[in-house]
Amino acid sequence: MKKRLFGAFAVCALALSGVVACGEQSGTGRTEWTWENSVEVDNELGYVILVGEDGNPEAEDRTAGCIDAMNEIAAAGGFTVKELARKTCIDTNGNSWNDQTAKETVETWVTQYGDDLDFIISNNDGMAIAASGATGLVPGTPIIGFDALTEACNMIKAGTLAGSVSQNGDDQALTTALVLANLIKGEDDVVAGYNGKANLVTSEISDHVISTELSAVTAGNADEKKPGAYVTVNEDSAVAGKKMLVAYYSANDNYISETFMKALPHYAESLGFDVTPVAGDGTNDTDLLDRVRAAVTETDFDCVALNIITHANYESYLEAVGDVPVVFFNRQPKTSDNTDVADLSGLEKVYYVGSSSTGQGAAQGQIIKDWYNALQ
Repeated sequence: MKKRLFGAFAVCALALSGVVACGEQSGTGRTEWTWENSVEVDNELGYVILVGEDGNPEAEDRTAGCIDAMNEIAAAGGFTVKELARKTCIDTNGNSWNDQTAKETVETWVTQYGDDLDFIISNNDGMAIAASGATGLVPGTPIIGFDALTEACNMIKAGTLAGSVSQNGDDQALTTALVLANLIKGEDDVVAGYNGKANLVTSEISDHVISTELSAVTAGNADEKKPGAYVTVNEDSAVAGKKMLVAYYSANDNYISETFMKALPHYAESLGFDVTPVAGDGTNDTDLLDRVRAAVTETDFDCVALNIITHANYESYLEAVGDVPVVFFNRQPKTSDNTDVADLSGLEKVYYVGSSSTGQGAAQGQIIKDWYNALQ
């Protein structure tokens, strides 16, 4: 087929995703995945989707963006794409974004769809990594994720994942700490002093929304996109000794544990904050709210960073912490009917820092386009 290019990320196309391993797999006629022995056999690319969480705006945007990309490469290449199945990966305890569920689901799909299964889309890296270890999956089957976890970056370098997208979570953690510091100081510029590695997107700052630019993760940049490479931040005497409460929606979330749970305390303490963390189980707002209320009762906090469980329940968290500067991070507040992002612009001391849910799917979809272009 004629080679086609699809945009900015194409300059770093994921040629590595064509790397395959050998070895006979049970339940399939292929020993390795290639374009020639899959799509060219029946002129169809069959894909499956591992969904992280129903109603989550990031998950919804990623899914939609990847489907759009699949349709686009099919139209350009003159073949058919077919969604074989999708499943929301929730375990028996109600935990979403569940890796084990993802692995078991892919094993079921391998048995059910056999050689028709050509591509795996995952809403995050944790589920993508788990899917890669599914029994019976043909080596080299392309899998894409989202988040740039350390293991995912290593697998992209090795060719066992086709690609991922970095939200630059360490820089979001830095931004969260800086916004809270600047709100305490009464600065007009709430991102003053930012020196992170990723560019900030401030086009919605009047709406109290700040995000970092998304980045494609390839073999060439995988090492630099791994979490944990922090920039230097100096102590700010104006906030030294100020008390910060940080609430994490779940300590078991791969992305949160690798990025925010390490980077946010690091940067906040570097600025001089005294940080108190609490964590939920990812499913029970009442439990996390109780932990937040108990912490607030015990300590007079100067500011609060909130990673909430239910996006539409943000006002309950605001009521729990009182009239102090607040940054919601990673999980963006939504309206009570769960149909749109919440308007925080009227709340003087409240901001959201993270990745805008809009655009995540386009970034992940571009990985699919670059993967396809690399094969031509």
